[in-house]
Amino acid sequence: MYVIRNVCPIFVICAAAALLVGCPTGEGPTITFAPGPGVSAEVLALEQLAHSMINDERDRDGDAPLTMRDDLRRVARAHSEDMIARNFFDHTNPDNENPWDRMRAVGISWSSAGENIAWNNYSNQAEIAIQGWMNSTGHRNNILNGGFTHTGMGVAFDGAGGAYFTQVFIRE
Repeated sequence: MYVIRNVCPIFVICAAAALLVGCPTGEGPTITFAPGPGVSAEVLALEQLAHSMINDERDRDGDAPLTMRDDLRRVARAHSEDMIARNFFDHTNPDNENPWDRMRAVGISWSSAGENIAWNNYSNQAEIAIQGWMNSTGHRNNILNGGFTHTGMGVAFDGAGGAYFTQVFIRE
């Protein structure tokens, strides 16, 4: 997997620029997602705003909009929450599970897939995350990949003013 990482004190961003092509095979690890005791209106609103902004970028590029799927959204949100709970920032969690493992564990199949992650603590968090992704080749390639048809945008707040964004992309 090709990973791009820009690190500064108030903004961290990372992208999986490599795409997994071909049907996933084999048994993935068993992963239990614990997305918490409910999702706040603030989280849902930020996820929807970021999703809309991504589709605006795709529209400007002449690509069809991505359809938000609830199962992909739950996987993405659970990864954002996991990064906070276990204090890491990466596509691969401390159990060595990657985005493909996490999707496979809940029965999601695809012909190609990708993931973008970001963190920032600005007041306009969605705008900054999307701007950062669009200024990074790997992120931009995922966002503007016309082959991707569905997405899940998952946001979690770290309690110190920061928002973690995870977006997964698939082609069914």
